[in-house]
Amino acid sequence: MKKTLLLFVFVLATVVAADAQRIGIRAGVNYAGLTGDDVPATDRMFRFHAGLTSKFFLTTDEFFAIQPEVLFSQKGGESENDDFKIKLSYIDVPVLAHINAGPIFFEAGPQVSFRVGGDIEVNGVNIDDDLDQFKRTSLGYAAGVGFAAPMGLNIGVRYNGDISQLNDDDNAPEYRNSVFMLTLAFTLPGR
Repeated sequence: MKKTLLLFVFVLATVVAADAQRIGIRAGVNYAGLTGDDVPATDRMFRFHAGLTSKFFLTTDEFFAIQPEVLFSQKGGESENDDFKIKLSYIDVPVLAHINAGPIFFEAGPQVSFRVGGDIEVNGVNIDDDLDQFKRTSLGYAAGVGFAAPMGLNIGVRYNGDISQLNDDDNAPEYRNSVFMLTLAFTLPGR
């Protein structure tokens, strides 16, 4: 399953990059948490994200674009005293509407996430790295704002959250990912 998913992501990234008007790389810090009813890991934790981004401009003045991305993103949460941690890793595929308003930009859109790893730790000891109780795929959304600096650099903040629950078990707490992102991107000059 992991090999099939990685192959899918590689093919998707290759197709998007081949046809995009602008491609780039993105990386940054996640401030991740879990929301929902009776979540044992209510505190946020610092994680990271990195991946590829592309833009397809729909207006000649580059005011409006569609921005698909493929990101490796670490999520999860921890208990207040840091003795219980849920660490989850995903391949996120957001497809964002991107609006340029001078050097400021706005972005928002749907996101699908594929869980590729994770573990549960108690007192620093890994007690579960199977995580079959969590769905492999989740649906969500992303929205953000940023500043486009010269030479293809931009810095932004983004929030992404899940619409779907992380588990199918009716007896389990209703977890959802909730992630604030500080992200830095470098976009290659377009054609």
